[in-house]
Amino acid sequence: MNTRRKEIGFNLLAWLIAGNMFVIFRFFGMYDFEQYFILKKPVEMGLMFFEGNVVAVVNGLLLSIVDMLIDTPKFKRKSFRYILTVKSTAYIITMFISIVSIFVLHGILINRENNLMYSINYTLRSEYTIALFVYGAFISLLINFLKEVNKKFGPGILIKLFSGRYYNPRVEDRIFMFIDLKASTTIAEKLGHIRYSRLIQDCFYDVTDVVAKYKAEIYQYVGDEIVLTWELEKGIENDNCFRFFFEFKKKIESLCDYYSDKYGVIPVFKAGMNCGTVTVAEIGELKKEIAYHGDVLNTASRIQDQCNQYNKPFLISNNLYKKMPRTGSYKMDLIGEMMLKGKLNPVAIYSVESVR
Repeated sequence: MNTRRKEIGFNLLAWLIAGNMFVIFRFFGMYDFEQYFILKKPVEMGLMFFEGNVVAVVNGLLLSIVDMLIDTPKFKRKSFRYILTVKSTAYIITMFISIVSIFVLHGILINRENNLMYSINYTLRSEYTIALFVYGAFISLLINFLKEVNKKFGPGILIKLFSGRYYNPRVEDRIFMFIDLKASTTIAEKLGHIRYSRLIQDCFYDVTDVVAKYKAEIYQYVGDEIVLTWELEKGIENDNCFRFFFEFKKKIESLCDYYSDKYGVIPVFKAGMNCGTVTVAEIGELKKEIAYHGDVLNTASRIQDQCNQYNKPFLISNNLYKKMPRTGSYKMDLIGEMMLKGKLNPVAIYSVESVR
């Protein structure tokens, strides 16, 4: 629901900006003295902005409805090209219908002979309608492209790259979770390369909604492993980092019939978590991304490696144990202190279980 509200907000904001820019480009300066004698009457900019904003809001809401109708789980699994083409086409058709409908209604309200067919014919032949439609089609394509590219980079990453926030390295306190498919080698041998890759695709598609719900960021996909991160405050707020893992686990379990029928296996995931200070920087030129550097990530990965040894699906570090609020929703038991690969000092590790 939170993700849907953000999409609606983005659509409205983008169209309001586009609508007001159109009015400025089309009508600004037409109060000039010379223009007064060319026009029948001076352009009332306030009215133009009002009409532009009405069209923008209607388009923003209608395209949000298009998103809700099209963005089914099956559709989201299509290729980037397919999604971009279908959604852009739906956007343009919807926008054309809305613009024509608004102008026709406007024509009837101002008593342009109070004739529906005349108003429709006048609107369709109007050069102003054509100009607005071409402009709107371009904006629709641009908005859709930016939204899909944002998904490919990961929510929020595109904005960070545009803003240049991490052009110079910054220090942040963050939580990291490494999630890995249990018994992945055995499953890969059983399914073969193609079906195994399909399985991983399905699992990673199913994690998407849970990621947005609990304010996580997808840092990397590494083979059959997902690396997630939270800003420290967002991660511990409402137990978001814990709730994410158990919600993801619950979602996979709810789809056990699908996975069993299609692949003959039910995927099970294990996770390791740690928190601490990392350096964040924008890296790369041909392929830019936001990278995190620090021992925090290495420790989280090593903790996840211990899940099989202790037969626990979810392990966390002592650092995170100290930060998490005691809400009573989760049971955290000390496994013990152990030497992890690459560490000079032992690290206390806790298992986490949901008590709900």
